[in-house]
Amino acid sequence: MRVTSPVIKLVTVALLAFALSSCAGLPETLVREAAKTDSEIKEETRRIENSERQYGAFPETEEYEQLQVYAERENWAGTIAAARAKLGSARRIYEDEVAPAVTRDDPGDAGGVQVALGKIAPLLAASRKSAQEWMERRDFLVDVAKNAESRMRECDEALSAVKDRALTLIAKARQAKQDHAARNDDIDQLVNPLAELAVAAEAASESAAAEFARRSSGGAFDLAVFGDSCETVTRNSGSITTRVPELIAKLAELDRSYSRTLIDMKIEYGLLIRRESWDDGQDYPTTHLLDFRVRNVNQEAFERLANTGGALAGFSQTIFGARFSMRSGTREADWNALGIDPVQQWPRGDTKAEYWVQSEESRYFHKYLVQENGATAESEWTEVTKNLFLANVDNLGMDVEAKPYGSFASEALTHAAPPGMAYVGNPRYGRWTSDGAGGSVWSWVGPYLFYSTLFGRPVRYGRSEWDRWSGDYRGSRPYYGGSAAAPRWGTKSQSTRTSPKMQGSTFARTGGFRRPPSTVRGAGPSSRGGSFGASGK
Repeated sequence: MRVTSPVIKLVTVALLAFALSSCAGLPETLVREAAKTDSEIKEETRRIENSERQYGAFPETEEYEQLQVYAERENWAGTIAAARAKLGSARRIYEDEVAPAVTRDDPGDAGGVQVALGKIAPLLAASRKSAQEWMERRDFLVDVAKNAESRMRECDEALSAVKDRALTLIAKARQAKQDHAARNDDIDQLVNPLAELAVAAEAASESAAAEFARRSSGGAFDLAVFGDSCETVTRNSGSITTRVPELIAKLAELDRSYSRTLIDMKIEYGLLIRRESWDDGQDYPTTHLLDFRVRNVNQEAFERLANTGGALAGFSQTIFGARFSMRSGTREADWNALGIDPVQQWPRGDTKAEYWVQSEESRYFHKYLVQENGATAESEWTEVTKNLFLANVDNLGMDVEAKPYGSFASEALTHAAPPGMAYVGNPRYGRWTSDGAGGSVWSWVGPYLFYSTLFGRPVRYGRSEWDRWSGDYRGSRPYYGGSAAAPRWGTKSQSTRTSPKMQGSTFARTGGFRRPPSTVRGAGPSSRGGSFGASGK
């Protein structure tokens, strides 16, 4: 829980008071809140008085003889006294700090009133809870007495569910600890809280069963012990029933190994072209607008068209014929790439029109080599957010997400690293072997051998490079190796640029290695000009 400094509170109150000092009195909302609080204090007073009257009449009820021992043992009268004490504190704050300020109606008091009302609210809530407490307890014990048999059955059923689910979880946890000995402490931290709930449920069930047996034999039957014990079993069973599937799924994460290597990326550059047409023979013609569907173009055309800053083209119809022409700065090839019929859905009677970029709708895509438990497959194009795309522009050919065997999903690495680097050092994937020169290199085994020749070129990780990544970069920042001017990995590296796999990628074919993708342009309706509405007839 965040605790606010007293100094900060004082500064906040002072600023509020200053901000409101120019008002002609306390803010109306604050006055209404104060009046509402006054009503709540009065209502709580009536509620406590009613609780006291009922408690005073309690000895005359038919339940009293059976419940007297619990009322005295649990001090039910004390809950009413506690309610009165909390209400008294709330009333004093109101009378000392709120009521006088409302009477003065000085805007400078606003901050103090707000603070005082904030102190009163939890006191009233606590008072309401205490005033009702003995009645709720009475009703609970009456129900226990009437329905002891059904409660015992429910208790037994709940305990049976606890045992079934707890045994399932314990078996899964035991296997996980055998398979992932290094994570034993973490597994215990996951499982132990539920194991403690199961132990508590079993103890409570035994207590309930002992009380129920005494009832059946005509002995002293403690309603409170029996009822509370049954409630504990039911409550713990509910928690265990909810949590066990979650924990089993969590343990299963340890057995899953996966990574996503970024192998291609693209942007679809979309432009929405708008046409405005009118009858140029009229002094005050009606204009007609048409939005053509979004058209995709390449990056170069997108940049030129989106930054034209005015009309792209014009159309006119006269007695000598129709004429469509490009405006200055618009390349005919770029316009043709849009594939637009300029007279589509042409309004009857209109003789002139202009066309401009109304909006842009760029979309961003990744393609991954997905590895899961040793099996690999290329993904389809996956649409990603602009921010995610930008964050990974330099990460082509790298793992952008990796979760090794023996780790939880929350521990997946999301900072770019050379492909497979997250698995190095884990005997599940390979082993260190001599490089013949006094050092060590990582040798992959089984289904992970593909990392040795990924992207059509040999890949070798030396011990010193892995130590550097693991010690300085793992889980905190991307690792490109080499130097800033000559990285070993990623989009800017020579090995990625010359890789046969990457040379055939959409990213390479659309010029991604020559220039960065364009992601933000300045087009929009405010930048165009020359239409009838903008330039006049």
